[in-house]
Amino acid sequence: MSKTAQWIGIDVSQQTLDVYIRPLGQAIRIPNSPTEIAQLVESWKGEPIKRVVVEATGKLERELVIQLQEAGFPVSVINPRQGRDFAKATGRLAKTDAIDAQTLAYYGSALKPPVLESSSAESRQLQELMSRRRQLTEMQTAEKNRSSRARGKALADIKAHLEYLKGRLEQLDAEIEELTHSCEEWSSKVELLKTMPGIGQRIATTLVSDLPELGQLNAKKIARLVGVAPLNFDSGKYKGQRRIQGGRASVRAMLYMGAVVAMRHNPAIKVFYERLVKKGKPKKLALTACLRKLLVMLNAMVRDHRPWQYSERPVAHP
Repeated sequence: MSKTAQWIGIDVSQQTLDVYIRPLGQAIRIPNSPTEIAQLVESWKGEPIKRVVVEATGKLERELVIQLQEAGFPVSVINPRQGRDFAKATGRLAKTDAIDAQTLAYYGSALKPPVLESSSAESRQLQELMSRRRQLTEMQTAEKNRSSRARGKALADIKAHLEYLKGRLEQLDAEIEELTHSCEEWSSKVELLKTMPGIGQRIATTLVSDLPELGQLNAKKIARLVGVAPLNFDSGKYKGQRRIQGGRASVRAMLYMGAVVAMRHNPAIKVFYERLVKKGKPKKLALTACLRKLLVMLNAMVRDHRPWQYSERPVAHP
């Protein structure tokens, strides 16, 4: 057992895990299987591990992250772009799985990324069901687009598939609602969020499953987390246009739908949108601003456990 603080980088692929332990300089490769991961995690127990850094790789890292968290290790899951940008900034232009693992370990020791909060089995199940629902919705949209160009037997097959997808979505919605109601905290939060005009069952459930930090962060932090905080692009005398970037795409997409509805039915958002457009702001920019305002209001509602109430007087958001 070593007494030296350790930072571990793990590059994840479908078949293997490349592991690098800094500063010990140890590099190993194991199969990406639950049994091998369990043996690896067991061998680390008692070691002074400060951080295990992995990249988000389309759920290939899920089993690894779950076992590490259950064993009590601090895990950080970063965007692959962050890891690659860090590699370039430190002069590591070559790219292999082993080099990527070294880079992730270096990234962890240098930048100390935030630790991913551990989630319960029920939370993971809800996230998986919501993710599956999005996948089926995308299939449904693609099939509807194809139906406008199809004829004969192909059109009949598409219609049959659409009918199947409709049934599966209805079943999934029932399963998601049942799971949500099984947890009093989730159920009460969903009902609280739905008091806001523009927020329906699906948007509220997405916020509960994909944004558990709602109500725990201040306005600026929650906006950055979702990816709706305006970012500066200035240099010298040049003042670039503010943009939004990064964040949680699934949450942002649902809030966009909510903002579109709220512009018509939520007086606070409607007045805010009209005021921005009247000032000459582009409609797309005004809609993005409404999305951020909607998120900040929802964050305050959950933080204060207070249902939505409209006040004509402007309220300063924290």
